[in-house]
Amino acid sequence: LFCSRLGPGWVRSPIGCHGRAPSLFCSVMAAVMAARDIEVAAPEQLQEQPTFSSDKSSEADGESQKLDVEAEAQLPPQRLILVVMVCMIQGYTLIGPLQHAFKVQMKIGDTGDVAHVFTQAAALVQWGKFAMTLGQNVLLACLCPMQRVFLAMVGMMLGCLIPPFFVYALGSTWLGWVFISFGLIGLSLGIFECTFLNVITPLGPLTKSYAIMGFPAAFAIINVIGMSIVSFGVPVQALFWYIVVCLPIGIALFATRFVPQLVGGGVKGDGSATAQINKQAVVWNSLKSCSVWLPQLGPFMLANI
Repeated sequence: LFCSRLGPGWVRSPIGCHGRAPSLFCSVMAAVMAARDIEVAAPEQLQEQPTFSSDKSSEADGESQKLDVEAEAQLPPQRLILVVMVCMIQGYTLIGPLQHAFKVQMKIGDTGDVAHVFTQAAALVQWGKFAMTLGQNVLLACLCPMQRVFLAMVGMMLGCLIPPFFVYALGSTWLGWVFISFGLIGLSLGIFECTFLNVITPLGPLTKSYAIMGFPAAFAIINVIGMSIVSFGVPVQALFWYIVVCLPIGIALFATRFVPQLVGGGVKGDGSATAQINKQAVVWNSLKSCSVWLPQLGPFMLANI
């Protein structure tokens, strides 16, 4: 009993008993304690095995994701995505020189209460972008990213249709058209800008680069080329109608040329579909991982301030 209370380190050696028990008794007790150690260690070893397997699985998933990223980087660019982006972002140009033309057609001056209301209505573009960039994950949670892209393109078409149809064609001067038009444009932009780039990610970074170039290209087409044409006598409402007509073309092009590829998650270099699917991220999980992305965005945020 005395030797067993001293612990395994003592009873495994007859010397550890300090002569208080016979050598044979200590040897027996050492065997019993050793057997007990084996029985206790067995469950611990069984518990460690799943952890080892999980680590291996995590490493395999990480390697698989790395290979997928490398494969995407090798995909050829699909330049027609530039046309889709230009058709959509041209609606954003209504807050540029076309905004003043819209205001003049509404018979609103540059000063006064009505002019102030018009300016506040035009600000709905920025408010709508801000609201839906953050709120679409809640308000449009029932829609997948692909469906949100089509919803944004239809909303943009309706918002851009109001000035040429209701104001220029029908001659209406109801101030509510301004709120509806700029509100639809802002909400649609907030949904489209980040979601569209997310949806086309499986097509590779080169394709996404062409999509990003659609932003300056759209403004150059309307604000530079378009307004130059207007200066030669072309009615300004022609630019409004041009923007509206381009949107169904962009929707059709995206639906027929890119959606069949994106249904399978992307395309390989030979044009065949891949199995990877780009899924919607969970905002809360992204916020918990802010230590990864926030330091990289910090300088950019400070530069914009």
